[in-house]
Amino acid sequence: MGANRGAHASRLLAQVTLTGDNERRVRLAASLIGAKIRSQIHVLTRIARRDEAVHVADTTAHMHAWRRSLAGARTLDEVMGIEGACSNAYFDALAACVPADVTFDGRSRRPPRDLPNAALSYGYAILLSECVGALHAAGLEPSLGVAHAPTDNRPSLALDLMEQFRPLLVDQTVMALLRARKLRPEHGVVEAEAGGVWLGSDGKKILVDAYEAASQRSVTGALPGYSGSWRRHIAHSAQMLARAIAEPDYP
Repeated sequence: MGANRGAHASRLLAQVTLTGDNERRVRLAASLIGAKIRSQIHVLTRIARRDEAVHVADTTAHMHAWRRSLAGARTLDEVMGIEGACSNAYFDALAACVPADVTFDGRSRRPPRDLPNAALSYGYAILLSECVGALHAAGLEPSLGVAHAPTDNRPSLALDLMEQFRPLLVDQTVMALLRARKLRPEHGVVEAEAGGVWLGSDGKKILVDAYEAASQRSVTGALPGYSGSWRRHIAHSAQMLARAIAEPDYP
């Protein structure tokens, strides 16, 4: 975090002020969730473009409609309800894209119930830690969330920041590994006591290597005027989020 952690008092005060401004929180939350839905649609469309057997047009049409409806949301519950509907449809569509011998019945967590969910949860944990670091570097307090309610013992703002990156960095990486047969059922370890499935050591190495390669890949057009790696994109997005929190008129 560094010795200059207290140099961003104005941003921390702006975060506290934002927690009591429902209208601004809803507007900013809708923007964050809208970016996530756009990323989810991109992932599904890319898989379908590369595999004629995958049909996601109906799902993505519904997701486009839900994303447009964010403009009319007036409460955080409405925003998160739209996010939940999109995510359910999205993971149902992803479940139809894995190889036949891979069990995947939609998103499950605490504990993950199958290999894809184990890989997704592991990847999200890596991404979350990167987002926490990016927020600290931007002078923000990770626990003071926008879409995710501020609470103790949870980096709510980091969960907000990572939303748009979940599909593009983690979901896309996991699906590519599954479809290429690089992640296979034997990479999942069944924990009888916990009642879940976890990645074994070989599976973790495969996923971490693929995630690292993806995070260093250069992207263009993700943000206006932005060009660089996904890792730099996370840091840049944290700085943009800081401006949006500190400056009420920032788009």
